[in-house]
Amino acid sequence: MTIPRPDIRPDGPGHSPDPGPDHSPDPGPLLCAAGVVKRYGSLTVLDDVGFHAGAGEAVGIVGPNGAGKTTLFGALAGSFPITGGQIRFDGTDITMAPARARNIMGIARTYQVPHPFHGMTLFENVLVAARAGGGWDGQAAIDATGDILRRTGLLPLANTPAAAVGLLDLKRLEVARALATNPRVILLDEIGGGLTEGELIQLIDLIGGLRASGLTIVWIEHILHALLKVVTRLVCMAEGRVVAEGDPEAVMADPTVRSAYLGTDPE
Repeated sequence: MTIPRPDIRPDGPGHSPDPGPDHSPDPGPLLCAAGVVKRYGSLTVLDDVGFHAGAGEAVGIVGPNGAGKTTLFGALAGSFPITGGQIRFDGTDITMAPARARNIMGIARTYQVPHPFHGMTLFENVLVAARAGGGWDGQAAIDATGDILRRTGLLPLANTPAAAVGLLDLKRLEVARALATNPRVILLDEIGGGLTEGELIQLIDLIGGLRASGLTIVWIEHILHALLKVVTRLVCMAEGRVVAEGDPEAVMADPTVRSAYLGTDPE
C-alpha cells in the first residue's frame, strides 16, 4: 500500500522549493524534547533533557562516552519508551508514537555501525527503504532510488552487493537508506567514525549538501572538526544532561564543556 506523502517532489526527498514571501515556514522548532527522562531500573541515562531543532537547522551533539547522546537519539526516533517528559514533532505530541510511525512522519536516523542487507545490491537496499518508509511505489520508487543514489555518490555502485563495498560507501548507504524514507529530519549517529581524513572530507560534502537542500540535520560526532564544518548550533551533554548549547565556538570555549568533554579543569 502506498502511504500518501504530500511533500514528495521530483527534486528529491527532503528538498522543498522556496515557499515565497507569503508562505514563510513556521519558525518554531520542528523537533523538540522537553524534560525527557530515561531510566533503566535505578540507572538514569537521560535526566530532564531539553532539546530542539528548527526546520532546516543543523545541530551538533557532543559529549563524552556515556553522556546519553545515543540514548537521546533513540528517544527522539522512538526506539524505546521514555520514562518521563514529552517529544513533539512539527507541533504534534509524538511521545507515545512507535518508531515506524515517526519514520513515516519524517524522522529518519543512521547508526554508528552500518547493518545493510549484505546479500542485496546498493540499489536494492535503498529501494526497500523507499518502498517501506518513503511512501513510493512502482516506477516512482525506482526513480527515487536512483535519485538518492546519485545524491549520495553511490550511483556508479548501484548494482554492487553491499558486502563488497568499503566503509565510506557503507556510511553513504546508511545516509541513502535514511533519505529514502523521505525525511524532514535526519539523525546522524557518529557517521564519521572509522573514516580517513580524505573520506571525511567527502562525507562532510555530502552532509553539507543535505543541509543546503533544507533538510534538518542532528548530528552526534566525536570528530569535532568534521562536525563544526556543518552545524550552526552545538549541544553538549554530560552525565545524561545538557550542560551547554548555542554558538559552536562559544560552547567549545565554555569551562563546563571543556571540563566534561575535553578533560580540562574549569577556569
